[in-house]
Amino acid sequence: MSNILTQSSVRIIIALGVAGLIVTQGTDLSAGRQVGLVAVLSATLLQVADNVNKVFPDLGEVPIVAVIIAVCLVGAIIGLVNGLIVAYMKVTPFIATLGTMIIVYGINSLYFDTVGASPIAGFDSRFSEFAQGFIRLGDFKLSYLTFYRRYCYWCCLGYLE
Repeated sequence: MSNILTQSSVRIIIALGVAGLIVTQGTDLSAGRQVGLVAVLSATLLQVADNVNKVFPDLGEVPIVAVIIAVCLVGAIIGLVNGLIVAYMKVTPFIATLGTMIIVYGINSLYFDTVGASPIAGFDSRFSEFAQGFIRLGDFKLSYLTFYRRYCYWCCLGYLE
């Protein structure tokens, strides 16, 4: 049960982000690629300062809140581009987000090539605890991701109303 809750939490967060579009008869094909892009960005920003393979060696330790704000801004900019294309250029959401998906994939590929196309490792322990931490209730472990999912659910419900 713990594994199911943890693994479904990530997909539910993405699904809730797209739910508002589906309710308004739109779609966003670029959501998955956006998650991939911000995952790589956040991973490179949240490496420990003394990591030998640090992507940005001159960058010190970045607070988790700053990284969350940065990746939310990246997602908001991509969403703004999608919205402008659909609203002002009168392109159907399916085609607009298909194009944006390919563009974001290209940006992600270029960024990944820039970091050397190698696995990104050596994360700050604060981030590891934030992402992989859990609460133990006897033998049952409840992942922090489950709580993040619940927070996103309530935020999206407020958005949809």
